[in-house]
Amino acid sequence: MDKVPPPASGEVQTGKKGKRTAYLIAVRHKREAPRIYAVVAASAEAALAQLDGLTTDGLGIEVVGALYRDLIRRLGLKAGELRLV
Repeated sequence: MDKVPPPASGEVQTGKKGKRTAYLIAVRHKREAPRIYAVVAASAEAALAQLDGLTTDGLGIEVVGALYRDLIRRLGLKAGELRLV
């Protein structure tokens, strides 16, 4: 039986369904309060990539946290979904 090599650093090991997390991402405007979005993705990099298309010059984005699995279910978030919280 062949052994599967461990994932490289930064990679997410996924099972049949694929492990996903709801990342909280802050979008900062120049003179406004930051907007916090919940993004369901396999990695923080994938979540940031989803918001890159929505940002323009003068905006900064960063991961500021994550949501618990129970809260993800209660909010009804699906894979690839983006929601302002």
